[in-house]
Amino acid sequence: MERRAFFKLVGAGAVVAAGGGLAACSSGAVPSPLAPAASEEEGPRVFENPDVSFSSDVDVLVVGSGIAGLSAAMAPLEAGRSVMIAEKLELLGGESYSSTGVMHVSGSALQKQAGIETTAEQAWDTRRQEFADAGITDLDFAKRLFVTAPEWVDHLVDEYGAQFENPGDHVKAGASDRILLPKRGLGDMESIMTPLRDGLSSKGAAFVTGLRASAFVVDASGAVCGMRLRDAKTDAAIDVRAHAVVMATGGFASSQPLVHANVPAQERIGCYTTASMGEGQLLCAHLGGQLGDMGKAAPLTSDLPEAAAWGLFGPVLIVDALGRRFAREDDLNAAADACVADDRGYWWTLFGKKLSSGAQARSIAQVTTKNAKRLAGPFDDVEALAGGLGIAPEALKAVFDGYGEAVDAGKDDAFGRTAFLQEIEPPYYALKQFPVRYKTRGGVRTDADGRLLNAAGSAIANVYACGSVAAGSVGGLATNGAFGLIVGRAVAKALDEGDAGK
Repeated sequence: MERRAFFKLVGAGAVVAAGGGLAACSSGAVPSPLAPAASEEEGPRVFENPDVSFSSDVDVLVVGSGIAGLSAAMAPLEAGRSVMIAEKLELLGGESYSSTGVMHVSGSALQKQAGIETTAEQAWDTRRQEFADAGITDLDFAKRLFVTAPEWVDHLVDEYGAQFENPGDHVKAGASDRILLPKRGLGDMESIMTPLRDGLSSKGAAFVTGLRASAFVVDASGAVCGMRLRDAKTDAAIDVRAHAVVMATGGFASSQPLVHANVPAQERIGCYTTASMGEGQLLCAHLGGQLGDMGKAAPLTSDLPEAAAWGLFGPVLIVDALGRRFAREDDLNAAADACVADDRGYWWTLFGKKLSSGAQARSIAQVTTKNAKRLAGPFDDVEALAGGLGIAPEALKAVFDGYGEAVDAGKDDAFGRTAFLQEIEPPYYALKQFPVRYKTRGGVRTDADGRLLNAAGSAIANVYACGSVAAGSVGGLATNGAFGLIVGRAVAKALDEGDAGK
């Protein structure tokens, strides 16, 4: 199904009717320090623009429709709350929809059913080291996200009918038992996000697209009571009243000014994403929220992201323009990071029939068809492959010989590769790739429930953040989905407590 068709179904249900008279906005925490002084005569307002006219009234407004935002909508809807999900793009799904679909999860029911008994707690030590190596410092919250991820997967399957590939299939072939994929493998986020979208819609979610967040609306006490959205085409203002606002707008990798200001070492590197503009971070900062760790560099990936994941599911080799192997192939980021660090420019992913006819054949076919000018092959032997790539035959033969020795030994001493340390059989192919940035570290500081924190470390009333917009995010689909689940539950609980206190 084309992505546009995926979202046409929600168009008719995107309009939300105005909800009559509006009660006073309530505050459940410390108001923004940037809010105006309280006034009995002053009604809700937008910073720097006092003309507020609510056209919609909901319990929860989720800004952003990626996996974190959609996951944050689950618990409030299941509790009978009214939820609007606003997306600035014309289509729902955010950057999540076009992601690789690789999810690092342990302990889900799907994995247990496949005979994989490793729990999240048992897998944590390994994952903890991976997070630490990646520069993650809040490992306690990282653990909470990782341990919640299998629960998130189970809920998607049981409550929304999300479809995943049988993990036993790729584990039997040699892949990690800590990875889940969508039903049709790499790149198939439709199998997860379509059922989730439909399930949320059936529970009453209202979806609006083409509307970007412009400003928080605050009441006379300074508490947030909604948000101003603007039409991406006409710039017309639409004010939405909400008891809780969840920011799930993603990172800032697509914003050249923010990358320049925070991670200047990456500003000259191309960017795969187009919508991660950092507006959520800026809006929260203007409200008085604190930002953290924005200067930490995030890992890079291939400008053909699915190809960067092929080494997790089959035997491949990575070589530079001179035919030198320079990174482990079973790591999504290793090639791109090393390519930039050593100014290599680009690299080739070499593969043979085991990969092209294996479990991820769909991904290989789609990526190579769409990028035929980047593909070289087929070649019957290494000498022909070298000639096709303009590489000295002796250099490439030395790489294959060294790799063959690692296969025979069952150990990759050069780069530490562990997955699919197997022979690459002809016919040989090569796919050319370039390094790009695609995500960022750091963002809005939150408490353990995702509530926005001010400079004093107190929660700002009625505002939450989850996913890559938040400093606590560790990146990745499953942990961002788990982040959304945690925040959604916190929002539902806070609304219930607010009702009980009235």
